[in-house]
Amino acid sequence: MYLVYGEYEEVDPLDDAEEGDVSVYNLPLLSVPDPQQYHPSTLESDYDTPLASVDPSAGPRPGTMREYHPNVPITHPGGENLLQKMDRDVHAAIRHSENLYYPFASKAEFDLGYWLSEGALSQKEVDMFLHLEHTKNNPPSFNTSKDLRTRIEGLPEVPRWYHQQIKVGSYKTKAPLMLYWRDGLDVVKHLFANPIFAPCMDLRPITTFQDKLPPGHSFVGVIGASDKTPLTIGTGNKEMHPVLISLANIHAGVRMKATSHAFALVAYLPIPKFLDVSRPIHAILSARVYHFAISIVMRNLKLAARDGCPMSDPRGDLRMIHTPLVAWTADYPEQLLIACTASKRSPISLATAAQFGDPLPHPPRTRYHTLDAINRACTISDPCDIAPFHKTCQTLHLNGVVEPYWKDWGNACPSSFLTPDGLHQWHKFYFDHVINWSINIMGGAELDRRLSALQPRVGVRHWANGVSTLKQLTGREHRDLEKLLPGVVVGAVSDEVACALRAITEFIFQAQNLFVYDETLHSLSEALREFHHYKDFILIAGGRRGKNGPLSHFQIPKLELMQHVARSTRAMGAPYQWSCDITERCHITHVKRPYRMTNRRDFHGQCCRFLDRQEKPQFFQLYTVLKSQRASLIYEMSREANTMVLHYPEATWISTVLPDEQYVGAGKPITSLFTNNRTHFSSDNTVAILLTCRPHFPRLSIEEASQRFHIPDLCPALGDLISGRSYIERNGRRFCRPNCSLSFDYIHVWQKFRMQQRSTQDRRIVSPAHTVQALPPSSSMPFGRGDTVLITHESGELLSPAAILGYLIVQVKAIIQPVTETPRLNQPFLYVEFFNFSHSSFSTVNDICFVTPAPVADMFSVQRRIRSNHDPSGDMVPLSSVRQVIELIPKFGQEVPLSMNCTNSLQLAREFYVNNFADKETFHAILSYQ
Repeated sequence: MYLVYGEYEEVDPLDDAEEGDVSVYNLPLLSVPDPQQYHPSTLESDYDTPLASVDPSAGPRPGTMREYHPNVPITHPGGENLLQKMDRDVHAAIRHSENLYYPFASKAEFDLGYWLSEGALSQKEVDMFLHLEHTKNNPPSFNTSKDLRTRIEGLPEVPRWYHQQIKVGSYKTKAPLMLYWRDGLDVVKHLFANPIFAPCMDLRPITTFQDKLPPGHSFVGVIGASDKTPLTIGTGNKEMHPVLISLANIHAGVRMKATSHAFALVAYLPIPKFLDVSRPIHAILSARVYHFAISIVMRNLKLAARDGCPMSDPRGDLRMIHTPLVAWTADYPEQLLIACTASKRSPISLATAAQFGDPLPHPPRTRYHTLDAINRACTISDPCDIAPFHKTCQTLHLNGVVEPYWKDWGNACPSSFLTPDGLHQWHKFYFDHVINWSINIMGGAELDRRLSALQPRVGVRHWANGVSTLKQLTGREHRDLEKLLPGVVVGAVSDEVACALRAITEFIFQAQNLFVYDETLHSLSEALREFHHYKDFILIAGGRRGKNGPLSHFQIPKLELMQHVARSTRAMGAPYQWSCDITERCHITHVKRPYRMTNRRDFHGQCCRFLDRQEKPQFFQLYTVLKSQRASLIYEMSREANTMVLHYPEATWISTVLPDEQYVGAGKPITSLFTNNRTHFSSDNTVAILLTCRPHFPRLSIEEASQRFHIPDLCPALGDLISGRSYIERNGRRFCRPNCSLSFDYIHVWQKFRMQQRSTQDRRIVSPAHTVQALPPSSSMPFGRGDTVLITHESGELLSPAAILGYLIVQVKAIIQPVTETPRLNQPFLYVEFFNFSHSSFSTVNDICFVTPAPVADMFSVQRRIRSNHDPSGDMVPLSSVRQVIELIPKFGQEVPLSMNCTNSLQLAREFYVNNFADKETFHAILSYQ
């Protein structure tokens, strides 16, 4: 500890503390680091900071390899995972012999108590429920909310909370600086011993990650996250500053799921408000309090990183574990705070504000550079005399912190552990800057018209009112705009500006890959280089504007941070796993929701108790389910569960114990259409398609269906289908006459179907299902609404160069199944209208014809196929020929026609772009051959 006054004292547990019973930590104003201690030539630590796994799910991807460290970790008997500890706690004898659910009387009573404790009911409302006449007729053993809380708090322990006061010299604050915290090492042990993570926990070090380990030792990489979050809306101005930690050993596919509970709250940091000090001094004091508080929380983790610590793994074996700092996720202001860097600087490189728009990365800001600068500042000025010390720090680009919390945490270096944050650095950047550039250049009204004219799709945000007047959006909405902007701006901005916007979008999509290869890093680096090549045209067009008029620079910190994504990815793995999405979600579950359950006074302690009452029954429920079924308390994953366990290990485990029941405590996996008995499969079994049991229009006559769906040639199309000659053999021509006779009189018609694919990046992962609509015309939709899909009429890979003509883009107008006994016809078909790739897109090399994307937009260009009578060319195709959902963006030109809207844009436009940014799976599928 960095103490000057007094000694370190253990603090009382939070739940045993009386009012005013706190320990006081005095934050020193002066503590000068030894420069020799941090010089590269004198480093003595044998424990290098490990790198996080590139693998985002369970184990290595087929076709990939891992080189494991030759030092094999040694396990010892005598450990206990969390459930095994519960099985031996002080009440274990009662649970084994009399009542498994003690201190509750039965399973039903525990379920009731769990529901009352985790719901949004206040204590008064719980008491009212317990005093209802209905409840009195079936009374539980607890009579009041206080009695219920007492029983929940008597459940097996979770890491305990402590609280203490921090004082900063003689400086006065508006309120006492109270730190509420758990021992970081206790929380890491708790996560590491959680048996739920057994099938998705890397327990053997990888050579790339850890070069030096004592014989038989292993490591658990610590991931930290911190960010201030507001508690009140509009009034109150209340904030909390939570700190969360997780383990890099947990596969990212599991760790990034909120239902996995892989992130644990470890502290509520104090938010200082010093009295009678200037703003610079206040900033320095606040930064020192931040680092001092985190040092208190992480003290034992630092010791374990250096010396090792025995821990129980998820299977109950003891291992000697080191706990280095792997990553810390935070937004840009918090990264500056962590890196001890002054404002308008890069937290991970030596770039200044004037260099943020440079096209090449600047050298990283290493730990030696920062610690040496702090030492020089302390030599020049007295850190206790903060006013002159602040001036010295400004010249050295420091924020005034003397002892960073990471300086004695192994070889932790901010330029490495401050990883890319996709949520803030890419998605919010896109809305704050890229969208604004487009609005400034083409006008907000024109952008709004283009977005509102796109045909709506189920499950996709439709911007009916545009975006130009919106001030704040969610992260998901930021992503939705990224999918549309590159296609809709073409024609309204110059080609150079469109190239710049498309390039920065492509960079963001490439950086979100689950698996990152050298080709991926080359692609995203080239996309960023292309943006910098064209970015000056954004300035020329007036895209950059500030409060006082046009700007002539790109001094955007997040733009500079993008230059280091490739370097960070090579060292730390796929960037998507470091995004703040999951920690922002934890702000709701671990901060805002507990706050709303308090009385708003001295709420930090109440929030801690609330979280205790959330965590204890959660683990106890899993324990009672397993014990009631006489199941093992060690997770033994079955071979059949391997696919599902990738992201939902708890649900997989429980499904093997309670195969026919719903377990409320586990996250719900994505519903797989591949296991449904009614599913239709594509000819290559890569797509699962599901229709409802009952057609939306059962037993329609051919004429009635033709009129309802406005398909004049439905009858001859069905006649050609009966003849057995495919639309390819007929070259799209109609052979049967409009009044031809058919072997059946009725058809079933559906308005939609659902289709699902496996991820193009990892075939073990099932993607969310898409809904494809084929709605009939109505007063509000004169042309109906038919979604566009990619179909195949030959075998071959999706859009492969050798078989590009074997795939077609079509608009689904109707989903039809003839009412007949003929096996060949008694299956679902689609009536579709065809699109052709634009003639300018075809190229021939070595007698091989293939399609190239259109320039500027870098998207395939298609146009509707028209018959000689100017009607759209349509025909019947098997439902099993569908391969991919496709989004088409009309080529709007300079302005959107006033007559065009979301109900007719696919009919009125002449040409369209195939939007390869429609989603991440489409991005990889459509452009994979390039």
